[in-house]
Amino acid sequence: MASKYIVLYIAISVSFSTFLGSKNSSQHNQSRKAHRNGIKKPKTFRYPSLKGTDPKFKRNHKHALHGTAKALKEFKAGLRETA
Repeated sequence: MASKYIVLYIAISVSFSTFLGSKNSSQHNQSRKAHRNGIKKPKTFRYPSLKGTDPKFKRNHKHALHGTAKALKEFKAGLRETA
């Protein structure tokens, strides 16, 4: 009678031991799902954001843009030979 319980216990412990680990991942069907709507390139913007850049650079950049605009304005008005 005791051997019957031991065999039952071993059978149960073996079946539970297969569930101890967890499944990490599976790539099955992921490529198909991704291609159904097409894999798109990330959108690129003409002028990237200056957020998070060096403050010293941003200050200088602001003044440089102002000077360039001023020079173009003078060039169009005929007050300057080169832009």
